[in-house]
Amino acid sequence: ESARFADENGFSAVWTPERHFHAFGGPYPNPSVTGAAVAAVTSRIKIRSGSCVLPLHHPIRVAEEWAMIDNLSDGRVGMAFASGWQPHDFVLRPENFENNKQKLFRDVAIVQRLWRGESVAFPGPHGDMIERKTLPRPVQAELPTWITSAGNPETYRLAASIGANVLTHLLGQSVDEVAEKIRIYRAALEDNGYDPKSRTVTLMLHTLLGEDLAAVRDLVHEPLKRYLKSSVELVKGFAWSFPAFKRPGGQSADALDVDLESLSDEELDAILEHAFDRYFSTSGLFGTPESCMPMIDRLKGIGVDEIACLIDYGVPTESVLDSLPHLARLAKQANANRSSDGDDKEDRSIPALIRRHGVTHLQCTPSMARMLLMEAGTGEALSGLQCLLVGGESFPPALARDIREVFPGKLINMYGPTETTIWSSTHEVERSFDSMPIGRPIANTQLYVLDRCGHPMPAEVPGELYIGGEGVARGYFHRDSLTAERFVPDSFSTRADARLYRTGDIARFRSDGVLEFLGRNDHQVKIRGYRIELGEIESVLACHPAVREVVVIAREDQPDDQRLVGFYVGDSSNVSPDDLKSLAREKLPEYMVPSHIVAIDRMPQTPNGKIDRAALMQKATSPARSDADYAPPEDPLEQQLSDVWSRLLGIEKIGVEDNFFDLGGHSLLVVRLHRDLGEMLDQDVSLTDLYRFPTVRSLTRHLQDGDGGEQLQQAADRARRRRDLIGRRRKGVRRN
Repeated sequence: ESARFADENGFSAVWTPERHFHAFGGPYPNPSVTGAAVAAVTSRIKIRSGSCVLPLHHPIRVAEEWAMIDNLSDGRVGMAFASGWQPHDFVLRPENFENNKQKLFRDVAIVQRLWRGESVAFPGPHGDMIERKTLPRPVQAELPTWITSAGNPETYRLAASIGANVLTHLLGQSVDEVAEKIRIYRAALEDNGYDPKSRTVTLMLHTLLGEDLAAVRDLVHEPLKRYLKSSVELVKGFAWSFPAFKRPGGQSADALDVDLESLSDEELDAILEHAFDRYFSTSGLFGTPESCMPMIDRLKGIGVDEIACLIDYGVPTESVLDSLPHLARLAKQANANRSSDGDDKEDRSIPALIRRHGVTHLQCTPSMARMLLMEAGTGEALSGLQCLLVGGESFPPALARDIREVFPGKLINMYGPTETTIWSSTHEVERSFDSMPIGRPIANTQLYVLDRCGHPMPAEVPGELYIGGEGVARGYFHRDSLTAERFVPDSFSTRADARLYRTGDIARFRSDGVLEFLGRNDHQVKIRGYRIELGEIESVLACHPAVREVVVIAREDQPDDQRLVGFYVGDSSNVSPDDLKSLAREKLPEYMVPSHIVAIDRMPQTPNGKIDRAALMQKATSPARSDADYAPPEDPLEQQLSDVWSRLLGIEKIGVEDNFFDLGGHSLLVVRLHRDLGEMLDQDVSLTDLYRFPTVRSLTRHLQDGDGGEQLQQAADRARRRRDLIGRRRKGVRRN
């Protein structure tokens, strides 16, 4: 029924998978059988294997069966070939499990030769070689071929070496990781003499669309969890590479010494619940057509040509069929600039526009320049430019180096804020990429590096950058106080009405008169690629009527890993950190929501009465908590739970109200916490409760209020006394 719908509503293809002798993929023993059925009930849509595990089959059988489907469908066949990974699947051809990837590419070449009508020699029963051609002859002269990759970059390169398309997914790799592999694939196609634009990257995504995001979430919750569970049961060793199970910093399950085979049903269910949340949010098409368009646009931006919507993962049949009109609407929105047969009306990519119109000068942001370098054919197009002007963001030297590899013309770094009519200085980038100066002022513009008293700083000495000249705006519309703060009289000009704009940037002049940008002196930060004004977050949190003061800072937990921390002074009876975090999530995008929000009695101040942000930074970065934001354990059980958390999270002191997950906890750490508590208390603790009660105090109260709370406390006391005794014995050994 879904194939009929797709055939009638402009979809490109129907894909069916290969067997696993398991509930996961069980209904599809051979994609050629399903493909023949689809051919019989459709008239337009392409019919593809997704995938045919070629080492499980003889190439003659594959060529014959799919040639038959090609005839039944009047030339609508396409095939994605996979090497296979589940050892038990190879009961069909056990000799092919060893070196299965090499045998995959060997047999792909044989199938393609048979498809073209060539004779191929195969071993006969008596050791001689027998030449064979296959019948029936297919309709298509060449077999449209995909190679299925679970994420190995080498598979992308091998696919490119034979000019094949690529079929991939987001199990075990993020969108950003797929982007890098697409770049590798396009470059390898070009290296092997193929036009990179002529090959297709298809990405499989689990999909369900409806009229309401919450309703969709409820509908797919249990089916997707069961689906993930069946996949985990099938691939115990592979499951931890799912994006949902990765730890920040790439720490693996091996590093945590977690044996997946030993997971109990309760542990697995709790982890899969966490996995569902991640997968639903980042790795599929779930929601409404409108809510899914940003994901579509993101995938277009990294070079994905097709999205294969995986709809069969356990959602009730009627619900899936009811959802298909919404999916058709999404497809229509996503392909609004494409003709009905799926081909571009006209190539509107930037490289195509450069070539078509003979463009000589191109201006773009560094982010756009990076995207252009990832797009196939950009190198040739850029080489025809005379000048590439890059500005609007900080220009990384590494990006300049990459641009120089494909672009020999004039490369200009441009600097300037909106308040000075966009551009104020330029610098031609030479071959040295150790730093990226912002150069000298453009015509009718003056640049000054001044101290706090407005006096010019000598060369090589940092100060705040001020901009004067004809480009300076009059101010901010209807914001007089901000205008007075940022637009100040120009004491260097003879004109009475001349003004300077205070940029908030720290800069210095080199001895040769070239200006270097050094950073910001205000509260703008860049976190994970997003430029964030901390004042915007502070304004949102300050809207709460119970908040008197609020300050947000950025702390650096690890190199290149900044996180936002909010501090507030307010009426504790009417506002909590959770209240403010919920408020931030309602008003701000997720990347602007602070990781931690901390209530304090008063803001630290400098001697001149201003808020001391350096002192707040010390509070945020020091593992030891200050008295203002640290609630100590009050009984032995709370102390023991706090000690276990401290050891797992690497934080010196854990307050009883601190949230385990806000401090960096993760589902894998929950497993370790679960087992450590079981050993410490001489009694099992529910893994689910560790998610339900994420603070020391809430978990302690739950354990003490529930059945056996007194026994738990007694067990904790026994464990503490046992550790004290062991510690005293060890000290005695050292003294002796």
